[in-house]
Amino acid sequence: MVRTDFFKKAMTATSPNSACPTQRLPAAPLSLKEKTHVMQTTLRSTALLTLFLVALWSCKKTEQNEIGPALDEFNNLPANKYHPTDILQGKPFDLYGNWRVIGSSGGIHGGGYGMDFDYLLIKPNAMFGIVRNGELVTTGKIEVVNDPDFDLLIHLVSDKPAGEVNAQIMHDNEKFVGMRSDTMSLYSPCCDRYDTHFKKL
Repeated sequence: MVRTDFFKKAMTATSPNSACPTQRLPAAPLSLKEKTHVMQTTLRSTALLTLFLVALWSCKKTEQNEIGPALDEFNNLPANKYHPTDILQGKPFDLYGNWRVIGSSGGIHGGGYGMDFDYLLIKPNAMFGIVRNGELVTTGKIEVVNDPDFDLLIHLVSDKPAGEVNAQIMHDNEKFVGMRSDTMSLYSPCCDRYDTHFKKL
């Protein structure tokens, strides 16, 4: 009988309803192998993050070196210079970025025209810049033309007269956009006009 009472008291003392708080056993220390694994995982994650940041910085630096001071000049223009909001938001193509001219096509003979500028810079809100020989020769705004025959038809409206800019794309500034991967083409809607092709930096 004494033994039974003893066990009842012992069970009561360790039950969840007991007044005495249940004590948790301390966590077992990590083994050397586990510590090594945690350290390797942390180092690997840190290394990947560092590589990503270096690559991102290198891309920006490469664009700066390639385009020159004209890129800073263009980026310093206020976003609301032409449009208070982003009129290209929600459109089927992402035009924003720095684009290198890689060729042209079209015209009566189909061979395009001699490339007369080097880069087309586009940033929010629908602003563009034309760079030739390291100089920002003009800036302007992009206007969207609502035409059901095209996914995206635009006008490139330059701040300077087309004759002063001396770039074919400013003389014939109505274009519809075609894009594949990192290449973009600005096509003329019809009639033996010129098209210009770009690669994104």
